[in-house]
Amino acid sequence: MRLQSLAVIASVVGLASTQTINLDDVPIATRDQWCQAQTSSCPLLCLQMKGTSSTPTENTCDPKTLSYFCTCDNGQSPNATEYSQTIPYFICTEQNNQCVSNCDAANQSCQSDCRTKNPCGAQNPQRYNATSTATSTPAATTSLAPFTGVPEEGAAMKPLAAMNHVYASAAVVGAFLAGFAALL
Repeated sequence: MRLQSLAVIASVVGLASTQTINLDDVPIATRDQWCQAQTSSCPLLCLQMKGTSSTPTENTCDPKTLSYFCTCDNGQSPNATEYSQTIPYFICTEQNNQCVSNCDAANQSCQSDCRTKNPCGAQNPQRYNATSTATSTPAATTSLAPFTGVPEEGAAMKPLAAMNHVYASAAVVGAFLAGFAALL
């Protein structure tokens, strides 16, 4: 119990020391969204660790302070700085946005450096649950079916891809871009 208390204190101190944005500059509604994304990501991050399920024992986030806890059912906490859609990611992104706004509007080099020298999110996450099994790949087909002429008259053409998948993909990409634009 004592060791667990020390770990919690250390994680809060670590969070406070890495947080370099003024929380008053970020609207509470935005922080609410960040916390919702953090608590939604926690079960998925737990699945990335060995011996865990998607049911964390602790999954909280306080939008007032942006302190969060994500403890998996094996007692470990994933390194949220390695992933996107987590509090460290959002803080890093906001820090970069503030850096860009502090640059002279004509100084594109400064603006570029703000983001390239301080990348946020999933740069090279550690794979804890990677498997080492190999599968054989079937041989590639070396010949195509012969062309047999024009299809029969009145035969219905089939679309190359089902359009509902295209529309759904476009909607997801559009929602992602709208969310990203809202952060900027």
